[in-house]
Amino acid sequence: MGKFITITPESVLDLIEKEPEIAILDIRPEEDFIKEHIPGAMNLDYDGHHFQSKVEKLDKTRPYIIYCKSGVRGGYFMEKMMESGFIGAYNILGGFVAWKISKLPLTSD
Repeated sequence: MGKFITITPESVLDLIEKEPEIAILDIRPEEDFIKEHIPGAMNLDYDGHHFQSKVEKLDKTRPYIIYCKSGVRGGYFMEKMMESGFIGAYNILGGFVAWKISKLPLTSD
């Protein structure tokens, strides 16, 4: 992969379908994640306690899709992943808000 870019919600959906091994990180607060999130996403609260130690436990050899509420923190986090040696990541343009407005799949499992 080797890319660190921001892409549209529709492009992310295509990517999820084409690359089922891709990991999806929801970096919103846990309360928001519980209400609803992208199917298959795992929560890693950006503002939560011990965030950096959680990031260090992630597999750097795996590609990631990242999203926050609006896409801003996701972009910042994507840059941090690049600096930390991850192989690649995609940030959702407009974040969770854009995903929801696009009427793409959601779950509250």
